[in-house]
Amino acid sequence: MKKLLFWMVLIVGIVALIGSCKKDEESTAAATTSVTTTTASGSITVGSETLSGTYVSTCNTTAFAAAAGISIFPADIKSGKTVMVVTSDTTFSDEILMYTDTSCSTPSLTWKQGRTDFTLGSASGSNYAVTYKASTVKIKPSTDAAKSHMDTFAASVNLSATFTVGSETSITDSGGTKYNLFSVTSTTVQTADSSDNATPTSLDSMVMTKE
Repeated sequence: MKKLLFWMVLIVGIVALIGSCKKDEESTAAATTSVTTTTASGSITVGSETLSGTYVSTCNTTAFAAAAGISIFPADIKSGKTVMVVTSDTTFSDEILMYTDTSCSTPSLTWKQGRTDFTLGSASGSNYAVTYKASTVKIKPSTDAAKSHMDTFAASVNLSATFTVGSETSITDSGGTKYNLFSVTSTTVQTADSSDNATPTSLDSMVMTKE
């Protein structure tokens, strides 16, 4: 459990990099087909809006290419997307999809974080403080390079896990509370980078649009 917590800490900086660089370069094409195999179900009320279904960012090349070979990101990635899937009235899947090309077409690695016990807090303008639990991490390498990278990375943090190309490996997460900030409209959701200690003060630049 402690090793997985260490793993999560290592990832935070890179995910923040992706969020902060998102405004620098991204495709303007909206998602037309589902990019994730996660099944949507239920809905979550945030203020006067409702989260339901699947939300997908546009394809980003700059930040993902810069992260290639670092932390959880295989060396063969050239682009990526972020995804949120509402899976029940109190749970959602927070996902990072990585690709080997610049058009977000050929998968390299999928990283899915299961979130449970979603609780809405107080509002500050259109932003809402929220909390949820870190439940699972599901990892699916789609290339030999991605599998090798995850094997090496898991070993570096003494985490016992087996990865297979084309198969999803599920790992129990810490169960700890995550603090975040959500802004929801009828078609979009924007969040901050989650914290283990306190509600973030501002959103990052990542915007996900409902499919």
